[in-house]
Formats: sequence, structure tokens, C-alpha cells
Amino acid sequence: MSINLVSIRKWFFLISGIAVLGALILLAIPPALVPGIEFTSGTTALYRFSEDSADENSIRLIYESLDHPEVRIQHAGDDDFLIRIGDLGDFQEVSPAIKNLRDVTGPDQRSPIATLNVKAAELDIVAIRSAYKDDPCKFGNVAFNVPPGTELLVYKDISHCDQGIVYEVTLDDSLGYIHYDNVENYLPIIETRILDENASEREKIEFALTTQFGEFETLEFAAVSPLVSKVAVRNAVIAVIVATLFILGYVAFAFSAVPKPFRYGACAIFALIHDVVIVLGAFSLFGKLFDLEINLMFVTALLTVVGFSVHDSIVVFDRIRENVRLSPRAPFEENVNAALIQTLSRSLNTSITLLITVTAMLLLGGDSIQSFLLTIFIGLITGTYSSIAIAAQLLVAWENGDFSRIKDRIKINKGSEPI
Repeated sequence: MSINLVSIRKWFFLISGIAVLGALILLAIPPALVPGIEFTSGTTALYRFSEDSADENSIRLIYESLDHPEVRIQHAGDDDFLIRIGDLGDFQEVSPAIKNLRDVTGPDQRSPIATLNVKAAELDIVAIRSAYKDDPCKFGNVAFNVPPGTELLVYKDISHCDQGIVYEVTLDDSLGYIHYDNVENYLPIIETRILDENASEREKIEFALTTQFGEFETLEFAAVSPLVSKVAVRNAVIAVIVATLFILGYVAFAFSAVPKPFRYGACAIFALIHDVVIVLGAFSLFGKLFDLEINLMFVTALLTVVGFSVHDSIVVFDRIRENVRLSPRAPFEENVNAALIQTLSRSLNTSITLLITVTAMLLLGGDSIQSFLLTIFIGLITGTYSSIAIAAQLLVAWENGDFSRIKDRIKINKGSEPI
């Protein structure tokens, strides 16, 4: 028994109507969507702290103490935290405003890593040697002499020497090398950090985080100015509108050989709008529940969804055109139903294959492409559905005058109301 998908089109329209209405209601409830920094300006940073040194509450307290109560913190797995705040006012990398203070002496302006004392010996003087032919593992002439117990600054531990560790040390303006057998009281120097008075806002934040939690790794840092965000919003809107207009024109041109070609383009655009509204509604819900943001990756994915939706509709329309050419006397809805049955397996197989791939990437991919993949995932489902249940069904409804009958029925009901 052949499946008659066209005969149940009113149920398809009812399901789509409920879905679109729900999406519009979600979009009407503030916030409609949670925009990322590309659209609002601001700063996003992904930090990796040392094990169990930081948590959301303690990070939030630091940002609030620095006049950033708007901070949003998301635990990104393990010891990673994604932090979003407003415009910092500067968009530069950290400059050397955070300095390490050590007692640097002599001609070597590197920072010492430790101090040591020369071990007491039978002699009253201990020789500190120079490197032989620039090889510190081989001692040359005497660089300077010191009495036992003298404290020296250590600049380098040289551990690859055959005779054991050799230390590069300084005293006043003199530099030399001493073997570990001749030293005692080796003490690493703990760095003292201060903040330059001209430090940027980012430097102040990272200095406070380092002071509280110790050293951390910056995995990502992005800052967008208000001007750039305004341009991004404008370009995103223009991109969607231009793509929609070109699609309408292309579909009308491609099906110019069939009667009423404009209907094909209009139905494809309507199905496209149906898909976009549902995707936007889904992201509105995710934003309200999970604080999921939309960004330029989302816009890129939305344009991909637009292309996929129209592509799927065109495949069905092409089959309809072929059926009309082969069976011109058959009722139009029969040709449409045959086209739907003929393309159903192809549409489902393609979509399911893509969904499996996107699902795997969602589970294994990072946060940076999450919105892109989630948009594709929802768009694939709605695009496949709309090509079967919306675009082609609208052609039949339009051809059979369903919309005119609904309009006439509304007029009759209004005219029958008692005065």
C-alpha cells in the first residue's frame, strides 16, 4: 500500500505551527537570545588553573572586587574555566607590567634562581673558576676567590656535566662556576610579584588571579570592541537577507519551465523561514536554561542550515517537476506525493549520516565549535522535516486553493456573527 503523505498535510501544518508559535513565544521572552562578545563587545578568556586551586565562586569574588559584577563563569571541564566580562577598554596582550623582583647584581641582568654558601674548607680561600672555552663543565682559570661561607647568587644549574651539577654564580661584578661538592645551604629564590601602576585592566585581573590561585595557563583570550561588534551584527543580518533573496531568485529561475515557478521559490523560502525560526527558538531556550551564547560561528551555521534546507527542498521540487513532465494529466497532488516517496529514503539516509557525524563531533569537540555543531544538528532535523512536510505540501495547498477556502471560511464566520 502506497503512503499518502499529501493527504495528512494539515497535521504537518499543525505540528509546524505549534513549533513555530512556541519558538516565537520563547523569542518574545527576554532575553530572546544570549549574544556572545562578537555582538555585544567584551572579553572572553579560557583559563586553566592548577589542580583544584580555583572554583567558580572564588573566581567571581575576584572579578567583583575589580568592579566586574557582570562576569559570567562557566566550568569548561577539569580545571578549565571560561570567563566572560564586558569591555575592558584595552585590546592588547599583557605587557611586561607584572614584574618579578629579585636582587640582581653584576653585569648579568638575568634573575637569579637561588642563593648558596661556599662550603667551609681547610683553605682560607675557595677559587671560583671561569669556563674553559665557554664550556662550564670544564673549569678554566680562577675568576675570583672567596672565603668559605660566602653567599653567592645562582643563575643557572648545569646538570649535564659528567662530574655532577655545576652552578653558575656571581659576586658583585664577577661571574664564575662552582661544583656542587663545594656548596651548602642552596636556597631557591621565591619570586615576588608587583603590579605596575600603568597596568592594563587585563593585567590587573590576571595579577589578582595569580596571587589568589598561583600560576595558570591562558588557553584562549578574545576581546571585541563595540565598533567591531556593531559591524558584526550588521553583516550577519545582511548575510541572511542577501542569501534569502538569492535563493528565491535562483529557485524561481531554475523552475521557470514549470507553471507558476514563483510558487516554488516562495514555498522554499517559507520552509527556510520555518527552519530558521525553530533554530532561533531552540537557542533562545538553551540561552535561558544553560546560558548558551550565539556568536559568529552560530551565524555561519545558520547560513549552512539555510543552504541545507533549500537544497533538500530543491531535490523534492526537481522530482515534482519530472513527475509533472512525465504525467501531465495526473492530479498535481499525486505527482507531489510520488516525488515525496521517491526522495524520502534519500533525504533520510543523508540526514541520518550527517546527524551521526555531528553528534560525534558534539560529544568529542570543544566549546569553541559547540554553537556551530548544535545549530547544524537542529537545522538538519528541521530541514529534513520541512522539505517533506512543509515546502512540497505548501505547493499542493496553494494549487488546491486550501488557503483561499480558509480565507472564505473566516469571512463567512465573521459575517454570521450576530449584531
